[in-house]
Amino acid sequence: MKLKITLAVAVSIAALLWFLNEDKEKSSQKAEDDCSGDRFCSFEELTAVYEEGEDWVIATSTEGNQTWLVSAIHGGGIEETTSTLAEAIAGDEYPYYAFKGRLTSDNFRNLHITSTNFDEPQALEMVAGANHHISIHGAGGDEPKTLIGGRDQELMGLVKRHLEEEGFAVEEPPEHLNGDHPDNYVNKTKTNKGVQLEITRAQRKAFFKNGDISYSSRKDSTNETEAFKAYVEAIQEAMKEYQD
Repeated sequence: MKLKITLAVAVSIAALLWFLNEDKEKSSQKAEDDCSGDRFCSFEELTAVYEEGEDWVIATSTEGNQTWLVSAIHGGGIEETTSTLAEAIAGDEYPYYAFKGRLTSDNFRNLHITSTNFDEPQALEMVAGANHHISIHGAGGDEPKTLIGGRDQELMGLVKRHLEEEGFAVEEPPEHLNGDHPDNYVNKTKTNKGVQLEITRAQRKAFFKNGDISYSSRKDSTNETEAFKAYVEAIQEAMKEYQD
């Protein structure tokens, strides 16, 4: 009797794990313009539930070369480290935009709006005024690498070369992460093109000591590793070469 119960439990657990894995795989293969995996399909929907200053914040800078924009529309706790990285790349030389999740948990599940539907007004205004755009995102993955997508082929090539020269692994993204959809936020520039960097979780963890990408670790710049600094400098060098 005990053996039958044990076997029944084992079968149930295996079925549950299969279902969860299959569901996760399906969600990872959604089309770039499919928001069915998000809680909200527009910024207006999000603001009907969550409040600015408490649940999310917007950080911007308009300093520097106005032909550029560096962004992280899934910053803060949504896709950890992306806004920290984008702000460092922008520095004082380039305009910067970030939408940052501040919930105590489940930021991605509750505050993520897919790039083709991200329509926060200030974000749209800033990207519409730029010629060149680099958008920083986080992807899953336990191998440190960067997936480069977008529509700006020349800048994509420069970013790839400079990252690889610094020892970072770079690959082409799968279709649902390739950032080439005309409605993708990264491509809503004056030139209708930009570069989208999808950085795996393993690579993002390598940017901070002990792989700690918690909020307390990210807000302390002394926790940034040499890999973080090298990554930032590689992107900046690609941008400088592009504009020269």
